[in-house]
Amino acid sequence: MGRIGKLISFVRAVVGTTKTSDVKFDRGGGDNRTAQHFSDPGDDSVPLPGDFSAILEQAGTGRDSAVGYVDPKNLQKSQAGDKRIYARDANGAQIVEVWLQNDGTATVQNATGSVVLAPDGSITGTNPNGSFALQAGGDFVVNGVTIAANGDVTIPTSLSLAGKEIAGHDHAINSGSSSPGPTGPNN
Repeated sequence: MGRIGKLISFVRAVVGTTKTSDVKFDRGGGDNRTAQHFSDPGDDSVPLPGDFSAILEQAGTGRDSAVGYVDPKNLQKSQAGDKRIYARDANGAQIVEVWLQNDGTATVQNATGSVVLAPDGSITGTNPNGSFALQAGGDFVVNGVTIAANGDVTIPTSLSLAGKEIAGHDHAINSGSSSPGPTGPNN
């Protein structure tokens, strides 16, 4: 027999040599119980107070098992075939997500930045201070500078390096000089 309960608390525990976790839940009307927490192997997620839990009785043991949870606060956005994982702050607000979409796109994002792996293998990243893109053909573009797959570099029309504006800057030999070769450092 199963029931739904509202999570009150989550506690890590060790039973014998087994590392486990327990959840305290209210199954309604102040009837509080403790259940053993179960989730997928490799999933180390802690539900928050106020989440709802699916509770199953463990036959013959007198104990219950919490086997799944519902976040009642955040919008669920996954489509058929997607896998989306997100973390929440202590108040339950979503703060970061990893979203594997059914078209082959993988996205990691928070409020200030994101990285996207597209189905064609290209990768883009952005934050308030800049961006980059590794294009499917191998070109790398970072804040407007393109490094081609063959090593050629293309810069925007204006670029400052070490405090020097590069546009129109050259080291041509003065007409009165007979010195061959480079004229020295960029100064």
